[in-house]
Amino acid sequence: MVEVTSQNFEEKLTELDMDLQEASFTCLDFEFSGLHTNRCPNISLFDSPQERYSTLRESVQDFTVLQCGLSVFRYDRISRIYHCKTYNFWIFPRANEWFSRQTQFESSACEFLMKFDFDFNKCFYGGIPYINEEEIRTAQRQLTKSHEYVKDIVLNDVKLGFRKRKLDMLAKWAIDSRPGELIEIDCMSGGMCSVLLADVNQKYEDLIASKPKGESCLLVVKKATTEELAARSNSNKEVLEQKFEKAIGFTHVVRLIKKHRKPIVGHNLLMDLLFIYEKFHEPLPESFLQFKQKMHNAFPAIFDTRHIISNMKVELRKDEKYKELFRGTSLLSLYEECTSENVKGLMYQPLILDNLGEECGMREHDAGYDSCLVGHVFLRLAHFYALWKYNSPSVKPFHFQDYLREFSKFENSLNLIRSALSHISLSRDDPETKRPQWLLVSDRNKSNIDKEHVRCVLSAFGDVSVKTISPHSCLVAMPSIGMAAGLLVEMKNHNKYKVVRYEQSKSWVNEFLGLAVIGSFGFIAGCLYFRYRSQ
Repeated sequence: MVEVTSQNFEEKLTELDMDLQEASFTCLDFEFSGLHTNRCPNISLFDSPQERYSTLRESVQDFTVLQCGLSVFRYDRISRIYHCKTYNFWIFPRANEWFSRQTQFESSACEFLMKFDFDFNKCFYGGIPYINEEEIRTAQRQLTKSHEYVKDIVLNDVKLGFRKRKLDMLAKWAIDSRPGELIEIDCMSGGMCSVLLADVNQKYEDLIASKPKGESCLLVVKKATTEELAARSNSNKEVLEQKFEKAIGFTHVVRLIKKHRKPIVGHNLLMDLLFIYEKFHEPLPESFLQFKQKMHNAFPAIFDTRHIISNMKVELRKDEKYKELFRGTSLLSLYEECTSENVKGLMYQPLILDNLGEECGMREHDAGYDSCLVGHVFLRLAHFYALWKYNSPSVKPFHFQDYLREFSKFENSLNLIRSALSHISLSRDDPETKRPQWLLVSDRNKSNIDKEHVRCVLSAFGDVSVKTISPHSCLVAMPSIGMAAGLLVEMKNHNKYKVVRYEQSKSWVNEFLGLAVIGSFGFIAGCLYFRYRSQ
């Protein structure tokens, strides 16, 4: 694994550019300073894609990226071997001449990272800085107007008078002097010397001020020659440009990924993509549809292994031989199953050579290690799926393009956790929901309903989301049809709560409409009565 910090970033950036040029696909994984901000509502099975996006967008704005794993997979058609090279980038936002970023740390996220021996010192001291593309454009505008300036400083009357006399003297000398001539200015102190040095550099383009070595209170000013003016201009420009390039930092990596446009693979990739967009591309738009369009334009081919395995499991239920395969959906459990004999033992299994090395050991939730696992899982799932779909004794070895063809229906679809939809699509319309019908829970005694008590009672049947719709009733969303059906059966004779399917429960609507009609007639009758009285 190639460890990349601010010290070797420029060197490895050139190396990465060449690797991406030859890549078949890339895998990404990130570690963050937090995921859930206090100002956002909790995610819910009721969430529409826009609602979920708005919630996650606020969280992404509050936190930062700490580590990025980038695994570059290159397929050799002759040897049919996949060569994997993994880069592990340490990232931390640093103050620069243009921006000083604020960020938050979520204690639970930090504790999670500490559990897996995350090196915070390496991150803080060696982290690669970054600014996004919008901030780059802002800094570029400032760069064209930049000059050295005197920061606000408080001087007493004596020092202000001394400063004015020296600057007036210097102004007269600057008019009368010739290029190459020198003048020495005796300053009151080292601090005043620094103030006058900054004054000269700010106000006079043709004067060069410097402090002689060992002389803290002496300032030497020289009328610059034509050659020195050119050299000074170029030197100042070069220094600022170097600082500017350093400030851009990790955004250079994202630019390379956009430039080469190779397929991107990740596991539960939505949050990673939101962070990529906000931190290294431009601020996330408020509109979810606009985000989808811009994200797809920047990264045209994306695969989420969490979404892929969820759909594969549905298809494999029809196959007695494999219906119990792939029970887990976490990255590590998938990797373990994909490297078991049930999958790895299949014919023409792809051979993968990576650069993790034996010394890395098991480094779960290290971004570089996880990004490499994602690539292993993606290739083995693709091979299994292609072999299963092909279903012929005369099967031949598959090339990478065969895998992409078989997985094309999963392209640009991202898994959604606890939402009204199972996934979203970046390049197509989002699918219709396959979640079960909502359930209506009401109190049998017409008492005010306690949402938290309802959640506590129904949690025995699985993961539920509860939303109050009236003082006496609330809606319940469940992740699967089986769970919803089981809950209806078990709660049929519950002594406190009545539970029915939401579509079948029209009584409260009819009651509301009846009251509305009665109220309307009463209002009209009252108006007629008062009109009659007035006549």
